Amino acid sequence: MNLPLSSAPLSSPSPDDETGVRTELTATAGKLVPILAGQAQESERLRRVSDDAARALREGGMFRLGTPRVLGGFGAGVRTSMEVTAELARGDASAAWIANIYTGGGLVASLMDERARQEVWGQDPDVAVAASLTPSGSAATAENGDLLVSGRWGWASGIDHAGWVALAIAPGAPDRPPVIALVPVAEVTVEDTWHVAGMAATGSNTVVADQVRVPAHRTLDMGAVLAGAYGTRYEGEPRNAVAIASMLALTVVAPMLGMARAALDLTLDTAARKPMSLTVYERLADSPSVQLAVADAASLVDTAQLHAYRAADDLDQAAAGARQLTVEQRTRVRMDTAVAAIRTREAVDRLVSVCGASTFALANPLQRIWRDLGTASRHGVVNPDLAREIYGRTLLGIPEQPTFII
Repeated sequence: MNLPLSSAPLSSPSPDDETGVRTELTATAGKLVPILAGQAQESERLRRVSDDAARALREGGMFRLGTPRVLGGFGAGVRTSMEVTAELARGDASAAWIANIYTGGGLVASLMDERARQEVWGQDPDVAVAASLTPSGSAATAENGDLLVSGRWGWASGIDHAGWVALAIAPGAPDRPPVIALVPVAEVTVEDTWHVAGMAATGSNTVVADQVRVPAHRTLDMGAVLAGAYGTRYEGEPRNAVAIASMLALTVVAPMLGMARAALDLTLDTAARKPMSLTVYERLADSPSVQLAVADAASLVDTAQLHAYRAADDLDQAAAGARQLTVEQRTRVRMDTAVAAIRTREAVDRLVSVCGASTFALANPLQRIWRDLGTASRHGVVNPDLAREIYGRTLLGIPEQPTFII
């Protein structure tokens, strides 16, 4: 399969350029939806995105959303990457999830020294970069300054189809920040630890490193990354300059938006032809209770999308203006992230109830969406109570926060 996307290096995009890229990529993602949907059940059985689905993503350009434009990628803005990922999730949430992870991994790798960028993408702009950014493991310093990395990192989504993985290494002393090390997947091992009820096909297994040598040019100070200190390293890459923690948290909800839209479409189709059991209604659509439920669900999906894309636009506008978001703006992004996740979950819960017990037939894709969304919407970065605490503290002028992901 060859989809019509340019791979020529591009300069820094104007707003019109970004809109054009978004339109093209979203249309391509739409063409992938039936392919991903057709592979979803097999991917879930494998507990990783199937080779056919991964090939479709790669050939469609979905692995280079985060690749710098100068290296043949799209260097996509936040809104673009989210809309594209949401569209992919209409076919399969797990496939969309790994595309999103690769976009974030690409963003992290793009902050590295130019030597590292060339090692990753110099020969192939479609190389995928996975990531596990919860600090873990340890690193010793070799005589030449290289790091010798050892440890275990869980939840490495998409590791099966990645060429590289970004690993956050726990600080060796209280006064030292965590370090992000970029490692070839060929130099680590992967333990099969991902046995879950939802998002099973993400293949979020555990990466194990044993004295893996990482040169200094493939490392980043994680504190500096979160502070945006590397943002001006490369001219024409404005997305690197703004609130990377906010971006990585917010984009997690993009597959949830697509899942919720898919669930609404499936329910509307079902309601048009399925009778309501034990009632006079020959179609679910004829019942006022169903009419009200689908209206509520559609509105919840719209609410989620409005919050998510408002936050994405805040980040993109800051990037275009080469400015950092304020702390209050970043905490509102965290709040928008949580609202979007919860509203999509509420919407799908209502839609499952409309469709009834037959939803849970294994052949029915709606039950997989329900399980996938139930799992994804409980990711740590979308914790709604934590988001409320973070945002509330800022609104009340309390500077201390319980997390560094802001």
